Amino acid sequence: MTALGILLLLPQLLLGWLLADFLSGVLHWIEDRFGPGREHWPVLGRLIFTPNIIHHADPTAFLRTGFVERNWTTWAAVLPIAALMLIALGSQVWIWTAAIAGAFASEIHAWAHRKTMAPRWALWLQSIGMLQSPRHHALHHVPDHRRHYCIISDWVNPVLDHFEFWHHLEQLLPKGLIR
Repeated sequence: MTALGILLLLPQLLLGWLLADFLSGVLHWIEDRFGPGREHWPVLGRLIFTPNIIHHADPTAFLRTGFVERNWTTWAAVLPIAALMLIALGSQVWIWTAAIAGAFASEIHAWAHRKTMAPRWALWLQSIGMLQSPRHHALHHVPDHRRHYCIISDWVNPVLDHFEFWHHLEQLLPKGLIR
């Protein structure tokens, strides 16, 4: 690949990475804000909301599961979103980047909770913010858990939190929908 080719590729890779981070935040926000009180729901309650509530009570609980158990619900969310984007927009580098980054969001999240799980290269990427660092993610676990929802990098949360994105989004929703 030529230098120009690489130069044209980098913005697509960055766009995909940031999109995946943003979408991880949307899904995490849904878990945190819609889940409490809905643990009894047959599928989402048992598979998504209850584990998320347990995670806020014991942030390391999900680390005691295996790779597949820790990640399969993320894969189940990423697959249809990526498929729809690929069907609608065709094969694009940024879509593939977002899909791959999104597929590993839960594992990146796990590394932010326990650095000893992360490979050396991931620790370096945490140090530059490309992967979410433990210090950055700890800000989400400050009660009331209403900021820093994005779990892939250290780059998107500061922007969304600065503009109070999640608060403004909640103001658009009907009262009582969010717990």
